[in-house]
Amino acid sequence: MKTLSKIATGSLGLALLFSSLTAVGANAVEAGADGQINGDRSSGCVVDWTARAMLDQNMNNIPRGLRAGPYATSGFMESVHPRHGSQAILENHHWFNPNLNLQYWRIPVGANYEILPGAELTVDLPDDMTNIQFFGELSSQVVDGDVDRFMRGQTFGALASNLHWDLVPTATQTDAARNIWTLKFNQGLPLGHAAVIEFVGSGDHTKHYEATSHLSGLRATDENGNACSPIPEPSLTVGHCQAGVVGRTVFSPYSQDIDRREKYADSWHGTGQLWGEAGADGWDPSRQYSDAAGATRRMRFYAATTRELNNATMTVSAPQGATFDETSIASALTPGAGQLVANGFSQSVTGISNPTVSADKKTLTFTVAHMPENSSLSVEVNAVLTGEKAHQTPTSKPMVFFHTLVGSIPGCDVSPTPTTPATTPSTPATQPTPEQPQNPKKPAPLAHTGAAGSLLVGLAGMSLFAGMLALKRRRA
Repeated sequence: MKTLSKIATGSLGLALLFSSLTAVGANAVEAGADGQINGDRSSGCVVDWTARAMLDQNMNNIPRGLRAGPYATSGFMESVHPRHGSQAILENHHWFNPNLNLQYWRIPVGANYEILPGAELTVDLPDDMTNIQFFGELSSQVVDGDVDRFMRGQTFGALASNLHWDLVPTATQTDAARNIWTLKFNQGLPLGHAAVIEFVGSGDHTKHYEATSHLSGLRATDENGNACSPIPEPSLTVGHCQAGVVGRTVFSPYSQDIDRREKYADSWHGTGQLWGEAGADGWDPSRQYSDAAGATRRMRFYAATTRELNNATMTVSAPQGATFDETSIASALTPGAGQLVANGFSQSVTGISNPTVSADKKTLTFTVAHMPENSSLSVEVNAVLTGEKAHQTPTSKPMVFFHTLVGSIPGCDVSPTPTTPATTPSTPATQPTPEQPQNPKKPAPLAHTGAAGSLLVGLAGMSLFAGMLALKRRRA
């Protein structure tokens, strides 16, 4: 693979001069013909754009439905354009410099919504296009150097006017045989920002050429405002006579530093005073910033406290995007590295255990016997990227780390508080408790059950028998 950055020397400078003179390729090269296909196949969070065009000065070689003025404004087979109802732009602008037998492919890329880092643009150029030069930005190719004003002169309407065309990607030839180039947008397409790139190479102006561009990526939010890459949330359990802090670190594989640090005391999103912290620093020693599975980042996990703790446990987990390489763990430092000492956590802890990594390589744990007030520690380890992709796009999910520090509060009585046995209230309730006697020393009335009815019948029978016996004796 061969990576090209902006080149503006030698014969290319002459080519640029001629390209500025050939105004047909510099101002209006979009098409609006009825035969053009809408290339925006995006759905939900997934960005899926395609642009195809043919370059041919012989209009007879261009289908009638794709003719729109001269050849440079014709031949757009497929594009992403507001005229199709799209909120995005992707087109293959094309023209010749016949004096130098050069062909030009200019590709604007933009949207009125945010696209996350990791989006990829693949450009399939004509196979016989050689001596290719790539331009990641066009200030050297427009007369006054004002790319924004130049793009406002195109036919994209208000969408182009609302964008700053200032993103500058690099291109890598990923398939030399088929002349395919890949551009990685490691910063994504932030809202309000766009890119316009250009490929220049040899091209016989009497021949027919075609090129295809395809952008794949992930929106920041869908059309309903829902996050397209939600971040998992940690939790914290603190027992009696314990104190704890919890944190979350988000580190995109496309970033050179930590993207987000969040720290809370006693519970996730707790509103109490932050008396300590558990967090992370991270960097790429290779400075390659690869998002491929197996690439690594050096991580420093730290804990600090302004209050005294005993028998503390530090737990770091990687719920997304990474695992831990146990062989890369460095000895713990106390006080901790980074800015901890400068932030006032200058005291040393004692009794740090050797960190251990779980069988699935997703959790790192160690214990600390004693953490005095204003103390800190840190441990370094390599995080190995898993290469997890979001929504089957080229966009890798960010690494997410959870951190918890939980310890015992010195002097706190950990024994359970005895409970007072229940007693009979001195004042009787105004209503008797159901199924309970009204007076424990006195039998309660019998309920009206079948057994009570039988007893009454028996007593009545005995009384009747005694009366009959007495009557018989009197008659005798």
